[in-house]
Amino acid sequence: MTTLTVDVAIVGAGPGGSTLAALLARRGYSVALIDRDDFPRDKLCGEFLSYDAMPIAEALGIDLGGAPYIEHCRVVGRGRTYAFDFPHPARGVSRMFLDDALHRCAADAGAQAVTAMATAVSRDGVTLDDGTIRARVVAGAWGRWGRFDRQLERAFVRDRSHRNFGFKRHYRGAGAKGVIELYSFAGGYLGVNDVEGGITNICGLVHARRLQGHKGKWDSFVEEIRAEEEPLEAMYARYEPAQDGFLSSEPVIFRSRSAVEEGIFMIGDASGVIDPLTGNGMAMAMQSALVAAPFIAEALDDGDRKRSEDGYRNRHTELFNHRIAWSRRVAFLLSRPALLDAALRLRFRAAGPFFLRKTRADRDVIAKMVSGS
Repeated sequence: MTTLTVDVAIVGAGPGGSTLAALLARRGYSVALIDRDDFPRDKLCGEFLSYDAMPIAEALGIDLGGAPYIEHCRVVGRGRTYAFDFPHPARGVSRMFLDDALHRCAADAGAQAVTAMATAVSRDGVTLDDGTIRARVVAGAWGRWGRFDRQLERAFVRDRSHRNFGFKRHYRGAGAKGVIELYSFAGGYLGVNDVEGGITNICGLVHARRLQGHKGKWDSFVEEIRAEEEPLEAMYARYEPAQDGFLSSEPVIFRSRSAVEEGIFMIGDASGVIDPLTGNGMAMAMQSALVAAPFIAEALDDGDRKRSEDGYRNRHTELFNHRIAWSRRVAFLLSRPALLDAALRLRFRAAGPFFLRKTRADRDVIAKMVSGS
């Protein structure tokens, strides 16, 4: 049986949870980092680490090793393509690799890794299937959807009209070196980029209405969209599966979320989900940990929880809400192939840089935040 008393308990050890654990442990706080899985383990993800996450990864000493550099984006329509460059290189890195590296970083910093199923959370601690952890502050990093969202009666859980599902599979083949590609189909889109080990990740998002009749059979759904869209057929023809099956998600709901719920500090997707098409999900998770850490430290040191919670809510809104809103606008376009083709015919050359400015942080701003942490 596990019984611990710590300063901070973090539920979920993905990029957000492990980054927060490392930052707080380095400040000298006792941290329990809780996850039901052993590491390394795979996760549904586009596996694109944006350039605005690099200052955090570098400050934590994360060696991305053989993760390929990605310097360009290509949007592939039915009749046209649009390509643009990134201002700084991004990296293609699997969740198997990145999550394990961040988890080890947190442990090396002094966080206590707890492998257990969390069954309940409150502002005072976490109930496990084999014990309890008492904490002065609890942080939720359990991702887009979890039993705790229902337990806390978060408003987005009741949304039935904006439900999407993610799916991914690793492949081998003639990958597009140094490029992330975006493909459109009715009701969704795909992102394609290389990761380490000669693997290409193909990850998609689709509205729930498109999955009726498939009964969870992702092979049949992929065959359907390949038959509908020639660019998808040509793309998939370049690859052979490197995994036995698909990974898929619980519902992804693009609704506003509170950064603090019932006294629990939310980070990563638990605090707000940005569309995967932006390639900014992992970066935003790590950035939200960077934002949350000083407010959690303030709550621990000063004891004024309300001021710390309000401060984090406001800062989170300031940094992330406009990015999430812009991602929804772009997703509307990308999930409508005919509309996307019409937009591509306009040849608006500044569209790529505009999209980047609207959906991610300034790398230099993040670097300054890191230096001040």
